[in-house]
Amino acid sequence: MMEEDPPPSLGRVVRVHLACRAALPVGTTLRVTGTRLWDPTEWRRGSSPDDDDDDVVVDRRAPPAQERRTVGGTPGGGDGDGDRRPATNAGIRDPRSHWHCASSSVEMTTCPDTYPLWRTRRPVVLVASSSPSTSDGGGVVLRHRYRYLATTPGAEAYDRPIDSPGDGVDDVRGMLRATRISSGNLDTSSSGYLTSDSSGAFEETARAAASAAEDDFPATLWENPFPREGEGGDAVMEIPSPTSEEDGDATMAAAVDAEKPGRGRRIFIVCYHLPVVVSKDPATGDWRASWAESLLSRTEDSSFVTAYNPHWVGTVTTNSTIVDDDDRMALQSVLSAMDCTALFFDDDVRDAHYMGFCKQVLWQAFHHVDLLDVRDPAFSMDLDSTTTKLRPDGTLRDVRSSWDQRLFGHWYEAFRIVNGTFAREVAGMVRPDDIVWVHDYHLSLMPRLLCDEEREAKARRPTKKIFFLHVPFPPSMIFKEMECGPDILEGMLNADVVGFHGFTDARHFLSSAKRILGVAHESLEGGLIGIKYKKRIVAVTMSSVSIEPPLVSAAMQLQTTIDGEAALRKKHAGRIIIAGLDFAQYLSGVGPKLSAYERLLRDSPTWRTKLVLVQRCLIPGARLLDESKSLHEIRSMVGSIKSMYGDAVIDYEEVFGSTLPLDQRLALWRAADCLLNTEVRGGLNLWPLEYVYAQKGLEVPGIVIASEFSAVFSILNGALRISPYDMKNTLATIDKALTMSKDERGGRHFRDIEFVSSSSSAQWIKNILRDVHINDEKDDVSKVKLLSSEIRNVAQFLENERDEQYSNLDPKSVISAYKLSSRRVIILDFNGTIVIKEDVGTILKRDVFGSTGDAPPHAVCQSLAKLCADPQNTVFVVSGDNNENVERAIGIIPGLGLAASNGSCFSPPSTDGGPRTWLALDLGVDWDSVKRVALPIMSKYTARTNGSFIKLAHSSVGWSYFSCDPEFGSLNAKYLVIELERELAAYDVRFVNLKGIVEVIPGRLNKGIIVKKILRDVAARDGNAGVDFILCMGDDISDEKMFTSVFSFVSEMDEDYVNVDPSPPVVQMTAGALPPSPSFLVESPSVRCKNTNSPMFAFTVAVGKKPSHASQYVDGAEDVADLLVKMAAGSVDVFYDRKRERERQLMQFS
Repeated sequence: MMEEDPPPSLGRVVRVHLACRAALPVGTTLRVTGTRLWDPTEWRRGSSPDDDDDDVVVDRRAPPAQERRTVGGTPGGGDGDGDRRPATNAGIRDPRSHWHCASSSVEMTTCPDTYPLWRTRRPVVLVASSSPSTSDGGGVVLRHRYRYLATTPGAEAYDRPIDSPGDGVDDVRGMLRATRISSGNLDTSSSGYLTSDSSGAFEETARAAASAAEDDFPATLWENPFPREGEGGDAVMEIPSPTSEEDGDATMAAAVDAEKPGRGRRIFIVCYHLPVVVSKDPATGDWRASWAESLLSRTEDSSFVTAYNPHWVGTVTTNSTIVDDDDRMALQSVLSAMDCTALFFDDDVRDAHYMGFCKQVLWQAFHHVDLLDVRDPAFSMDLDSTTTKLRPDGTLRDVRSSWDQRLFGHWYEAFRIVNGTFAREVAGMVRPDDIVWVHDYHLSLMPRLLCDEEREAKARRPTKKIFFLHVPFPPSMIFKEMECGPDILEGMLNADVVGFHGFTDARHFLSSAKRILGVAHESLEGGLIGIKYKKRIVAVTMSSVSIEPPLVSAAMQLQTTIDGEAALRKKHAGRIIIAGLDFAQYLSGVGPKLSAYERLLRDSPTWRTKLVLVQRCLIPGARLLDESKSLHEIRSMVGSIKSMYGDAVIDYEEVFGSTLPLDQRLALWRAADCLLNTEVRGGLNLWPLEYVYAQKGLEVPGIVIASEFSAVFSILNGALRISPYDMKNTLATIDKALTMSKDERGGRHFRDIEFVSSSSSAQWIKNILRDVHINDEKDDVSKVKLLSSEIRNVAQFLENERDEQYSNLDPKSVISAYKLSSRRVIILDFNGTIVIKEDVGTILKRDVFGSTGDAPPHAVCQSLAKLCADPQNTVFVVSGDNNENVERAIGIIPGLGLAASNGSCFSPPSTDGGPRTWLALDLGVDWDSVKRVALPIMSKYTARTNGSFIKLAHSSVGWSYFSCDPEFGSLNAKYLVIELERELAAYDVRFVNLKGIVEVIPGRLNKGIIVKKILRDVAARDGNAGVDFILCMGDDISDEKMFTSVFSFVSEMDEDYVNVDPSPPVVQMTAGALPPSPSFLVESPSVRCKNTNSPMFAFTVAVGKKPSHASQYVDGAEDVADLLVKMAAGSVDVFYDRKRERERQLMQFS
């Protein structure tokens, strides 16, 4: 026999009265706040903390009722029924202010007859939204922690930190009290602090031992003391300890790491090429490995190595072929001793990824190479770059049409395979709270793929991810030319921190993210820039790095360096040496450099016997066509210069490989009087910084001439700037450098030597990791539970507890509650909730599925029809769109109620199959007069802004700039709001600027009005039989008022009608049959429900995890569809078929 499921506890609503005894000064107000206290009549602002318009931080010293001006989002409106009150901070975002507690708290009252006893006027609504525990008696117990807040005029609020000796868990325990709630009853078996009064409500009674003096509050903030263990009563608060398998593993991992002295938090350095040099002894066959000269190499005395526990992951390049698995195992064993893990790929995949997609596609795009540029042979797509076969005659590989991208799909698939392999390998190695640092464009998809791996593994605390790009980032117009551009951007944005070496690259990245993905950015404290992506804040940072001074200093003492410097000076005795070290590639700018040098010799004959250009060109072999063409051009120009002015004016050599040995570079730097850099486009080049350091100690230091298109120019303040394209200015700058005085040379050297000497890779890594920790504080969504040692004050503790209770919706609990109830109300948002669509912020001038006006998936429509057919259900869809679009999309579903224009008009459920009847709320605004003022102003901005248009709805006038240029549209929207505010100041209207549209709407209008009206209507039926099941789901800021209105309704269920705010009057918009329920037209004069003591369930659900007034959340609209399918079937074993629905949409589209 199968056991029956226990009665559901999640979603259970309990209405509780709180009371306390406190002798307070005259004029003091007292409020109580906690983990989840809902009395929405006290909410001053119904907007979500995740609003695109940042919440204004309320000053710590301001009174709770301080008025705030809001431009975007839903306005202050009391409990959602039109009560216009001063707006204050909703408070979830700003834990530093006490008023985030005040605005989400409940007012307590007293009178001369009962003083000093205070109690809540209305019952507080508590919802079981997290997994329960078990009481000593075997019952289901849910904890609710709360605090009191007393404000005396003229006093200053404070929050006592727990940082004095002796403070800790016991002191937190002394500041908090817990109310224990079981399924329908308050569990008093252990505490004994709660008793039932004659009215059926519950009150917290004062302790008998408390004297009047003990009950007195300080003049500012009073933390209600709770007896410690041994002082009477049982301590209810429990500091959670790791009990899950995941926490146990993390504890064991920490113990293992603790065995390694000097090791801290683990960090994985993930790069395509491991920073190691690997070779195989031809005699013994043994593999050897050593650290390469690289920014990412291990430095034993680095503070980074001592502070963290680093591990490197990547591929290796060897001087010998890796023959079989024995070679791989031997090489892996050698690298493991260096804390490295090597990944191996088949030759075809490796070549298609690196030589194909990375070097033929991404490298060009990131270096600003437009598709038109590929008509130059240097940038033509080398279709044979990934094959090992050479032409028999030894000539260059074939160059076909510049537009021939036949191998793009194959290369991109290899790119995904490599990134996916990296993601799987790293996911198998990381543990919660590890840091994964991904480097460069070769692995730009990996952050997203790693997130997918963690999501599939259901990691409770995912790793922190950094993505750092070491090459330039192109303008959005070039990036949009890649069909995989959105995937690359999304891959990067799944990191917690995205880093660049310069602001120009970051600016291009932000522009591309906005124009391609439609995500906005904002300024964060500390100089960071934040991008709002998938309800997260992704920090964008710029950080420059220099050389390793100890390594360079040691290399300068090598005999080979000293001899090399002497040899160069001897070879070019009597001449000023201009040094150049570049890759033999088009964008390195060697051609412009030689042209400028040849022009200098031609125009200034005196320099012909005084100058020599020592130019070294590196041939890395990564871009064969580019290198071949560039070398041909360079050799021709060098030959021309020598033929005209002699061999002594130029010293040219070619070096195979991606770098010149350090001792040879330093010899060149020490001997050179000037370093000439003429890059056309390039990432961070450390050689100019190395040159500055090598000049240290010289009597007359050398000077750097840097291209303004190079990343290093923004770092070196003492360098001279040139544009390789401006020949006249380049020649003048070179002449200035050659004739510069000793004092000026020394001054310019002094500007840069401090940065070059103190900004090692360890310091750079430290700066980036600091940004990760700062972003942890900014990201309200991804908080992890605080340990007891991390709790600094009660407000922080309660906030953490609230986040813990904000849990993912369990469909099983909804189905169980649904089956136990008989008077159900289901209220759903439209776009983004039942309509599965792309991000509303996406700026794409193309048709997309799920755009405004599209219908929900077929399975959702079927489920809604089945739910509406049940006479025990009332189902409404509430949309911000106009009534025509909403009715066109889902009006055919029988029995479905519709609300449009954010609830200003609605169509009650009807099953007769005839035309729908639309009713409207009278919000007290002369809308015709508003239109006469607003429309001419909007028309003016429409004429000025291409792609904008005016959108009219029942109770709103909107100006849409969704399809405009993002920056220009946003700019004009701000000015439009200012002008509308000035001209419409005499009208009771407000302005909402969200999702690419500026709307003028009645000041009282929000979705909470219609939600409360629906609930009151259903509750008034059958002689005020009430409601016992509420499901309310929405995805954006405008839906937050729906959530608070649900709890406002629950709180007022036992109130007299004179004590609640009535709903606005209703007028009939269209002809048709009136609804059978009279309260839709004339509200019932009573809100007292008969079922206040019966079990009741309320599920307020946000679509997408984000700070919200909802009790629970689902990940996306597809989860909403899945829940509706399950509810219609009455079983959790039925699923929404995403793949089948997508195929159906594609068939309709085609």
